[in-house]
Amino acid sequence: MMPGRDIRIAFGDANIGKCLIVAPHGGGIEPGTSELLRAVAELGNWAWYEFAGFLRKGNVEGLHIASARFDEPTLTKLLPKTNFVLALHGSQEMGDPVVHVGGLWEEGRSGITAAINAARSAHGLQASEAPPHLSGTDPASVTNRGKLGRGIQLEFSRSARNLLFPPDCSREARGRRSPALGALAKAMHAGLKQLAG
Repeated sequence: MMPGRDIRIAFGDANIGKCLIVAPHGGGIEPGTSELLRAVAELGNWAWYEFAGFLRKGNVEGLHIASARFDEPTLTKLLPKTNFVLALHGSQEMGDPVVHVGGLWEEGRSGITAAINAARSAHGLQASEAPPHLSGTDPASVTNRGKLGRGIQLEFSRSARNLLFPPDCSREARGRRSPALGALAKAMHAGLKQLAG
């Protein structure tokens, strides 16, 4: 496994005291999360961290680390510097284009849910409470390891990510930004501004 070729670890720590947006399964691991991370971070100069996989095949099997066991040193140094984490993930669910909202921060969950749903007509995604298996409530999860001890986890269904990167969230499709991606990024940025103060 070669850093820079098979995996990429990257971050930007501007304004890290307020919030850190994290995509721990970026690139080909949970496709679309890296691109969404960067779209939101660019809008507000938010601090961000990305662990991305670029294997020709087997990114999930070879590079997916569970959030409660994610101990990559760059991220573990960033987490104590931020108030809260917004973690971006991709689930394998198809069905409706939905964003499951979890994490231990109740106010944060409500704020991001409201912000995403307020712009639903522009991006087509529905935000709702995460089911138990996607709840992000383990205190050891990356989501909840900022200074507040609670954060927000967003799980984007596969059909949601296909909508953001039509037609199929493939590597080729992720090279283009759809209008829905831009609208969603603006909604998430607005929600973060309210929460981060």
